[in-house]
Amino acid sequence: MTAGRLGHSRSSSYRLRATARARRTFAMALATGMVVIMTGCSSAAEAPTGDALYRDGEDRYLSYATTMHSVIMAIHDGEWKVDQGSWGASPIPCRREGGSDGYAFSWARLLEQDAPDVDSIVAASSAAFEAADMTATTTTYGEGDRQEVNVIATGGPVGRGVVTIRPARGTIRVTAEPGCFPGDAAKLYDMVFAGISYPGLALRVPAFEGPDWQPRFYFPEDGSPVYWNEDGTPIEPPPASTESPVAPYGGGS
Repeated sequence: MTAGRLGHSRSSSYRLRATARARRTFAMALATGMVVIMTGCSSAAEAPTGDALYRDGEDRYLSYATTMHSVIMAIHDGEWKVDQGSWGASPIPCRREGGSDGYAFSWARLLEQDAPDVDSIVAASSAAFEAADMTATTTTYGEGDRQEVNVIATGGPVGRGVVTIRPARGTIRVTAEPGCFPGDAAKLYDMVFAGISYPGLALRVPAFEGPDWQPRFYFPEDGSPVYWNEDGTPIEPPPASTESPVAPYGGGS
Protein backbone atom coordinates (compact mmCIF):
# COMPACT_ATOMS: atom_id res chain seq x y z
CA MET A 1 0.00 0.00 0.00
CA THR A 2 2.01 3.39 -1.09
CA ALA A 3 1.91 6.81 -3.12
CA GLY A 4 4.93 9.06 -4.55
CA ARG A 5 3.73 6.25 -7.95
CA LEU A 6 5.44 16.09 -20.43
CA GLY A 7 6.09 19.40 -20.41
CA HIS A 8 8.47 21.00 -18.07
CA SER A 9 5.76 22.83 -16.11
CA ARG A 10 3.90 19.64 -15.22
CA SER A 11 7.12 17.96 -14.06
CA SER A 12 8.00 20.99 -11.96
CA SER A 13 4.58 21.20 -10.35
CA TYR A 14 4.71 17.50 -9.51
CA ARG A 15 8.10 17.95 -7.88
CA LEU A 16 6.79 20.84 -5.79
CA ARG A 17 3.78 18.81 -4.67
CA ALA A 18 5.96 15.80 -3.88
CA THR A 19 8.37 17.93 -1.87
CA ALA A 20 5.48 19.55 0.02
CA ARG A 21 4.04 16.11 0.83
CA ALA A 22 7.45 14.94 1.97
CA ARG A 23 7.84 17.92 4.26
CA ARG A 24 4.36 17.35 5.72
CA THR A 25 5.13 13.67 6.25
CA PHE A 26 8.34 14.46 8.06
CA ALA A 27 6.72 17.22 10.12
CA MET A 28 3.97 14.84 11.28
CA ALA A 29 6.49 12.14 12.13
CA LEU A 30 8.59 14.61 14.07
CA ALA A 31 5.56 15.90 15.97
CA THR A 32 4.65 12.38 17.08
CA GLY A 33 8.19 11.53 18.10
CA MET A 34 8.68 9.00 15.33
CA VAL A 35 11.86 10.50 13.92
CA VAL A 36 15.23 10.18 15.59
CA ILE A 37 17.43 13.23 15.03
CA MET A 38 21.03 12.12 14.97
CA THR A 39 23.20 13.66 17.68
CA GLY A 40 26.05 15.97 16.86
CA CYS A 41 26.05 18.54 14.09
CA SER A 42 27.71 18.32 10.71
CA SER A 43 28.82 21.08 8.40
CA ALA A 44 27.81 21.10 4.76
CA ALA A 45 31.39 20.20 3.82
CA GLU A 46 31.08 16.92 5.73
CA ALA A 47 27.88 15.86 3.99
CA PRO A 48 28.37 13.34 1.16
CA THR A 49 27.61 14.48 -2.38
CA GLY A 50 27.27 12.87 -5.79
CA ASP A 51 27.93 9.13 -5.94
CA ALA A 52 28.99 9.14 -2.29
CA LEU A 53 25.58 10.52 -1.31
CA TYR A 54 23.81 7.81 -3.31
CA ARG A 55 25.97 5.09 -1.76
CA ASP A 56 25.34 6.49 1.71
CA GLY A 57 21.57 6.58 1.18
CA GLU A 58 21.48 3.13 -0.39
CA ASP A 59 23.55 1.58 2.40
CA ARG A 60 21.36 3.12 5.09
CA TYR A 61 18.19 2.08 3.27
CA LEU A 62 19.34 -1.51 2.75
CA SER A 63 20.41 -1.83 6.37
CA TYR A 64 17.24 -0.60 8.01
CA ALA A 65 14.80 -1.97 5.40
CA THR A 66 16.33 -5.45 5.61
CA THR A 67 15.94 -5.38 9.39
CA MET A 68 12.33 -4.25 9.14
CA HIS A 69 11.63 -6.96 6.56
CA SER A 70 12.84 -9.55 9.08
CA VAL A 71 10.50 -8.03 11.69
CA ILE A 72 7.34 -8.19 9.59
CA MET A 73 8.18 -11.66 8.27
CA ALA A 74 8.61 -12.84 11.88
CA ILE A 75 5.07 -11.61 12.57
CA HIS A 76 3.50 -12.87 9.34
CA ASP A 77 5.38 -14.37 6.41
CA GLY A 78 2.84 -13.32 3.80
CA GLU A 79 1.99 -10.10 1.99
CA TRP A 80 1.95 -6.80 3.86
CA LYS A 81 0.42 -3.66 2.40
CA VAL A 82 2.76 -0.72 1.93
CA ASP A 83 1.31 2.43 3.44
CA GLN A 84 0.94 4.91 0.61
CA GLY A 85 3.98 7.15 0.40
CA SER A 86 6.06 5.04 2.81
CA TRP A 87 7.89 2.43 0.74
CA GLY A 88 11.01 3.52 2.58
CA ALA A 89 13.46 4.53 -0.16
CA SER A 90 12.16 8.02 -0.91
CA PRO A 91 14.40 10.65 0.74
CA ILE A 92 12.55 13.40 2.58
CA PRO A 93 14.06 16.62 3.99
CA CYS A 94 14.80 16.93 7.69
CA ARG A 95 16.72 19.20 10.04
CA ARG A 96 19.69 17.85 11.96
CA GLU A 97 20.83 18.88 15.38
CA GLY A 98 22.88 22.01 14.94
CA GLY A 99 20.67 23.35 12.15
CA SER A 100 22.09 21.59 9.08
CA ASP A 101 19.78 20.05 6.49
CA GLY A 102 19.65 16.31 5.99
CA TYR A 103 17.60 13.47 4.57
CA ALA A 104 15.33 10.93 6.25
CA PHE A 105 13.21 7.95 5.26
CA SER A 106 9.62 6.98 6.04
CA TRP A 107 8.66 3.28 6.13
CA ALA A 108 5.29 1.75 7.06
CA ARG A 109 3.58 -1.61 6.50
CA LEU A 110 0.05 -2.71 7.35
CA LEU A 111 -1.52 -6.12 7.91
CA GLU A 112 -5.18 -6.86 8.59
CA GLN A 113 -6.06 -10.01 10.53
CA ASP A 114 -9.18 -11.33 12.18
CA ALA A 115 -8.54 -11.61 15.93
CA PRO A 116 -4.76 -11.09 15.85
CA ASP A 117 -2.84 -13.05 18.49
CA VAL A 118 -1.35 -10.15 20.43
CA ASP A 119 0.98 -12.21 22.59
CA SER A 120 2.54 -14.05 19.66
CA ILE A 121 2.94 -10.83 17.69
CA VAL A 122 4.64 -9.12 20.61
CA ALA A 123 6.96 -12.09 21.15
CA ALA A 124 7.86 -12.47 17.47
CA SER A 125 8.50 -8.78 16.82
CA SER A 126 10.45 -8.31 20.05
CA ALA A 127 12.70 -11.27 19.19
CA ALA A 128 13.28 -9.96 15.67
CA PHE A 129 14.19 -6.49 16.94
CA GLU A 130 16.50 -7.90 19.59
CA ALA A 131 18.20 -10.10 16.97
CA ALA A 132 19.10 -6.82 15.23
CA ASP A 133 20.72 -5.47 18.41
CA MET A 134 17.76 -3.27 19.25
CA THR A 135 16.12 -2.80 22.64
CA ALA A 136 12.40 -3.60 22.60
CA THR A 137 9.76 -2.59 25.14
CA THR A 138 6.00 -3.14 25.15
CA THR A 139 3.38 -0.57 26.12
CA THR A 140 -0.40 -1.01 26.24
CA TYR A 141 -2.92 1.82 26.00
CA GLY A 142 -6.68 1.65 26.56
CA GLU A 143 -8.92 -1.35 27.07
CA GLY A 144 -11.48 -3.36 25.15
CA ASP A 145 -12.29 -1.96 21.72
CA ARG A 146 -9.85 0.90 22.32
CA GLN A 147 -6.88 -1.24 23.26
CA GLU A 148 -3.60 -0.56 21.48
CA VAL A 149 -0.43 -2.55 22.10
CA ASN A 150 2.91 -1.10 20.98
CA VAL A 151 6.27 -2.81 20.68
CA ILE A 152 8.82 0.00 20.51
CA ALA A 153 12.41 -0.80 19.59
CA THR A 154 15.38 1.55 19.52
CA GLY A 155 18.99 1.33 18.41
CA GLY A 156 20.62 -0.82 15.75
CA PRO A 157 20.29 -0.01 12.04
CA VAL A 158 16.68 1.18 12.37
CA GLY A 159 16.93 3.84 15.04
CA ARG A 160 13.30 3.49 16.06
CA GLY A 161 10.81 0.86 14.98
CA VAL A 162 7.25 0.45 16.23
CA VAL A 163 4.74 -2.38 15.94
CA THR A 164 1.23 -1.15 16.73
CA ILE A 165 -1.47 -3.78 17.29
CA ARG A 166 -5.12 -2.81 17.49
CA PRO A 167 -6.93 -6.08 18.29
CA ALA A 168 -10.48 -4.76 17.94
CA ARG A 169 -9.72 -3.32 14.51
CA GLY A 170 -7.73 -6.35 13.44
CA THR A 171 -4.77 -4.26 12.29
CA ILE A 172 -1.02 -4.51 12.76
CA ARG A 173 0.93 -1.47 11.62
CA VAL A 174 4.72 -1.49 11.60
CA THR A 175 6.73 1.71 11.12
CA ALA A 176 10.36 2.79 11.06
CA GLU A 177 12.04 6.18 11.20
CA PRO A 178 15.79 5.60 10.90
CA GLY A 179 16.88 9.16 11.63
CA CYS A 180 18.14 12.29 9.90
CA PHE A 181 21.39 11.88 7.99
CA PRO A 182 23.76 14.42 6.43
CA GLY A 183 23.14 15.11 2.76
CA ASP A 184 20.86 16.94 0.35
CA ALA A 185 17.45 15.22 0.32
CA ALA A 186 16.39 16.76 -3.00
CA LYS A 187 19.55 15.67 -4.81
CA LEU A 188 19.33 12.16 -3.41
CA TYR A 189 15.64 12.04 -4.38
CA ASP A 190 16.60 12.95 -7.94
CA MET A 191 19.03 10.03 -8.08
CA VAL A 192 16.60 7.53 -6.60
CA PHE A 193 13.90 8.53 -9.10
CA ALA A 194 16.13 8.90 -12.16
CA GLY A 195 16.54 12.67 -12.06
CA ILE A 196 12.98 13.57 -13.04
CA SER A 197 9.55 13.44 -11.43
CA TYR A 198 7.84 11.71 -14.32
CA PRO A 199 4.04 11.35 -14.54
CA GLY A 200 2.82 8.32 -12.62
CA LEU A 201 5.98 8.00 -10.53
CA ALA A 202 3.98 7.34 -7.36
CA LEU A 203 2.22 4.43 -9.08
CA ARG A 204 5.50 2.62 -9.71
CA VAL A 205 6.50 2.02 -6.10
CA PRO A 206 5.58 -1.51 -4.88
CA ALA A 207 2.23 -1.81 -3.13
CA PHE A 208 3.08 -4.95 -1.13
CA GLU A 209 6.02 -6.47 0.67
CA GLY A 210 6.12 -10.23 1.06
CA PRO A 211 8.52 -13.19 1.16
CA ASP A 212 9.83 -12.38 -2.34
CA TRP A 213 10.65 -8.77 -1.36
CA GLN A 214 13.44 -7.11 -3.30
CA PRO A 215 15.04 -3.98 -1.81
CA ARG A 216 14.92 -1.18 -4.36
CA PHE A 217 16.64 2.16 -4.23
CA TYR A 218 16.25 3.19 -7.87
CA PHE A 219 12.98 3.79 -9.72
CA PRO A 220 13.44 4.92 -13.32
CA GLU A 221 10.31 5.11 -15.46
CA ASP A 222 11.75 2.49 -17.80
CA GLY A 223 12.09 -0.62 -15.67
CA SER A 224 9.59 0.23 -12.92
CA PRO A 225 6.22 -1.50 -13.44
CA VAL A 226 2.97 0.07 -12.27
CA TYR A 227 1.77 -1.26 -8.91
CA TRP A 228 -1.07 1.16 -8.12
CA ASN A 229 -4.27 2.24 -9.84
CA GLU A 230 -4.80 5.97 -10.21
CA ASP A 231 -7.58 5.84 -7.60
CA GLY A 232 -5.03 4.77 -4.96
CA THR A 233 -5.93 1.08 -4.84
CA PRO A 234 -3.22 -1.55 -5.40
CA ILE A 235 -3.20 -3.57 -8.60
CA GLU A 236 -4.05 -7.19 -7.81
CA PRO A 237 -2.44 -9.45 -8.61
CA PRO A 238 0.65 -7.23 -8.60
CA PRO A 239 3.07 -7.28 -11.53
CA ALA A 240 5.45 -10.22 -11.48
CA SER A 241 8.78 -9.48 -9.82
CA THR A 242 11.49 -8.56 -12.26
CA GLU A 243 15.18 -7.87 -11.92
CA SER A 244 15.58 -4.40 -10.49
CA PRO A 245 17.29 -1.79 -12.72
CA VAL A 246 20.82 -0.90 -11.68
CA ALA A 247 21.38 2.74 -10.82
CA PRO A 248 24.20 4.58 -12.63
CA TYR A 249 25.38 6.02 -9.32
CA GLY A 250 27.57 4.76 -6.55
CA GLY A 251 29.51 2.32 -8.68
CA GLY A 252 26.40 0.23 -9.34
CA SER A 253 26.16 -0.85 -5.71
